[in-house]
Amino acid sequence: MTAKNYEAWDVQECDYPSQGTMQERMAFLLRYAILAPSGPNTQPWKFAVGEGAISVYADLKRSLPFVDPSNRTLFMSVGCSIANLLAAGTHFGLRPLVSYFPLGPESDPAAEIKFEEIRPQSGQAILQERDLFLQILRRHTTKDKYADRSIDESVLKSLRECIDQPGFHVQFMTDELSRSQMAGLVSRAHHAQLSKKEFRRNLGEWLRNNWTTEPDGMPLYTFGVPDAVAFGFPAAFKEFDLSDAVIYRDSGLIQGCGALGVLSSDQDDKTAWVKCGVMLERLLLKATGYDLYASFFSQPIGIPELRGELEAAVGQGHPQLLFSLGHATPVRHTPRRRLEDVMVK
Repeated sequence: MTAKNYEAWDVQECDYPSQGTMQERMAFLLRYAILAPSGPNTQPWKFAVGEGAISVYADLKRSLPFVDPSNRTLFMSVGCSIANLLAAGTHFGLRPLVSYFPLGPESDPAAEIKFEEIRPQSGQAILQERDLFLQILRRHTTKDKYADRSIDESVLKSLRECIDQPGFHVQFMTDELSRSQMAGLVSRAHHAQLSKKEFRRNLGEWLRNNWTTEPDGMPLYTFGVPDAVAFGFPAAFKEFDLSDAVIYRDSGLIQGCGALGVLSSDQDDKTAWVKCGVMLERLLLKATGYDLYASFFSQPIGIPELRGELEAAVGQGHPQLLFSLGHATPVRHTPRRRLEDVMVK
């Protein structure tokens, strides 16, 4: 029997109300939107279903003031939920029409999405979106070690195609020198951030033991932490600087992955962050089709001088996310809030 905080993952494609009203169909699509990744599984999104559109909002009550003070990661997470929503709509025969910040960049909502019926002659792009939908239930983040396997250049080329809007870029690094440089940046960021108690406590509020009944946060099994250690780890993390252990884990993920990716954008504002999230999730879903799983390293981007070093190393736009990709043993999904809890009128 599935625990209540994992029931969202039991969504069944056959339950789609194909003969229902557009409102009923759009509401069903949101069951896939809430399965998107978010850092650190805060699920900072809200949705309103109108007669002809879905409005997507950023839930700023779930922000992390010391970990993500600009809300960059929060808005990227909202973008990831939009990507799932678009892929689900296309899969069920609905063409999405997206407007980002339709009332202005400082206003709600973050996006408004209208849907219309797709004509039979849908084309190759529609088929690709349907392929992404098939990976939503398989995608997960990994923080455990990767298998010692490289990623073929043809696969990386396919993933690059997901970053398909002007002003957005992704660069993959596979050489040892780049890995060492990035591992050094992440290490320095961990030392700087985890030495601060307010940072540890802010992030530690979202760590969960392996038997959590909470609908959000990060269960420690996703980090490869065994049950015997997981129970007391969240409290210890808040009180003590465990940066050496975290650096050891992340260095292994960076040095052992198939490729390191840096997602960047020419603009550095809320609209760019949301769009980055949309394209990131499309890339992650496509990667899942190749049995590749990601781990995220946003730490250097949260420190201006380290972000500047990363920007100089990449040479394209403002870095928004550093992430690894590789083959790894699948792990359990993370908990999810109920759809009813993220709906607004």
